[in-house]
Amino acid sequence: MTTVLEKLKALDAQRAQLLEDAKKEALDNAEKAVGELNELGFNYRLVEGASSASTPRAPRKAASEAPKRQARDLPCPICKFKTTPHHDGRMHRSQKTKKPFTVEELMAKGLTKVE
Repeated sequence: MTTVLEKLKALDAQRAQLLEDAKKEALDNAEKAVGELNELGFNYRLVEGASSASTPRAPRKAASEAPKRQARDLPCPICKFKTTPHHDGRMHRSQKTKKPFTVEELMAKGLTKVE
């Protein structure tokens, strides 16, 4: 009488053999199809392994090579003065005609003029 463990090992071996046979059959079919495509003038090849989509990306540039941000200590190019907290030309996006903020607009935005 065989034990349960021996039966499981036999089933595992049978499963492995079935998988190997199925893989061989599918690979033969795929190689035949690739061969037919190549005969038609296409350039195909069958490759095993990870897809090219999963290849690692190029390493990031070092901080010294990264693009530099604009210095925050510059006055706004539209108002021509600095504020606390800092603001730049992007804050003027809502204005149809770009012009310096008035004292009331600065107060409404929570900004104070710095000399």
